[in-house]
Amino acid sequence: MQQLGQQFGLSESQASTALGALLPALAAGVQRNASSASGLEALMGALGGGQHQRYVDDVQALGRDDTVADGNGILGHIFGSKDVSREVARRASEQTGVARTF
Repeated sequence: MQQLGQQFGLSESQASTALGALLPALAAGVQRNASSASGLEALMGALGGGQHQRYVDDVQALGRDDTVADGNGILGHIFGSKDVSREVARRASEQTGVARTF
C-alpha cells in the first residue's frame, strides 16, 4: 500500500481506503464474468495474455501509458465498458475523498 500510495501521491491510508472502496465493484465484475463460460474465458485470456506480474514487481511502471492501456483493457473485461469503469471510479472517489486522476 505504501508503494502504491507513493506512486499516485497518496498516503498509505488513502491508498488502502481507495482500494477498499473499489474492491466490491471489482469483485462483482469478476463474478459477472465468471457467471458465463465465455465471459470467464475472455477475462482469463486477458489476464493470462500479458505480463501483468511486472506491475507487482515494478510499482514505478504503474503510471506509464502502456500500463494504463493494459489496465483499461482489463477493466473493460471486468466492467463491460469504459463508462462503467469511470462510474465506479467516480463513486469510489466520492466515498473516500481521494481524487480521480483521469
